[in-house]
Amino acid sequence: MKSQLLMGSNTVQPAAQPLTDSEALVTLLDTLRHRTVRELRLALPRRPYDQGVREQAALLSSELVRRGAQVRVLHVKEVSRDPAYAENTRRIAASGARMRVLSYLPVWMAIADRDFAIVQSDPGLDDAHATLLRGWNLVGAYRALFDHVWARSAGPAVPEERDALDEREREALVLLAEGLTDEGISRRTGLSVRTIRRTIAGVMARMGVQSRFQAGVEAARRQWI
Repeated sequence: MKSQLLMGSNTVQPAAQPLTDSEALVTLLDTLRHRTVRELRLALPRRPYDQGVREQAALLSSELVRRGAQVRVLHVKEVSRDPAYAENTRRIAASGARMRVLSYLPVWMAIADRDFAIVQSDPGLDDAHATLLRGWNLVGAYRALFDHVWARSAGPAVPEERDALDEREREALVLLAEGLTDEGISRRTGLSVRTIRRTIAGVMARMGVQSRFQAGVEAARRQWI
């Protein structure tokens, strides 16, 4: 089923295929993680899709950012009303995806490159039905819609993104940005040098940066410090 939905079948693929339940949608998003994707657009309202779909979207975003893809995500502002949604949003933000926020987001979509999109079948219905679209003409209309909304939305990220760090990580990044060495951070925090190095290395890996200077710049850009 996965290969037929993507690239593995020799049969002619229809331009639109229905995805009638959340399980099919989760499976398709998981399969996308193993496909070469250079650009991903995600629009994530709180509903209609369940937690499993949102978690898979977060995993997909993180994996693609790690591989160097450009990922842009639209999400709603009032995430505090749904703790699970807020957590998924923080995970996506922590992966390094570009985030923008709206007060209201009426439609769910995931668009990979120029010829592949998963969209809500009927934005007026509060169910999990979706449609897989293939081809530049069909997908192009949704790309244009996403880009129009992106241009009009607030950015760059959500205040809750700060919660992607625990207190130890945030303190280490702040002191790193001030120019302190590992030994200096150790003296200021009372933690061992080994712990400081492990903490900073972990945060750098999550941000996808190669140097400590980049870590400081990226942390400031994300409003983590």
